[in-house]
Amino acid sequence: MPKSDNLPERSALSALALVGQVGLVVALSVVAGVVAGVYLDRLAGTNGKILVGMVFLGIGSGIYGAYRIIAKEIPWNH
Repeated sequence: MPKSDNLPERSALSALALVGQVGLVVALSVVAGVVAGVYLDRLAGTNGKILVGMVFLGIGSGIYGAYRIIAKEIPWNH
């Protein structure tokens, strides 16, 4: 497979670290959303409505965080 000229050479350990970092950001964002949602649901007594919203907010922030990490590592030529 020919090597692309615009991507930096990356060792296997460095690529594994990047994958771990992205996974950790996504997982922690979702967990933070669940914890905050459960707390706010108990506080407001809304039977899971706030929890659902906070889970989606956690997923969205995790995806955004993963995008920012990947965008910093991969050069984008426009």
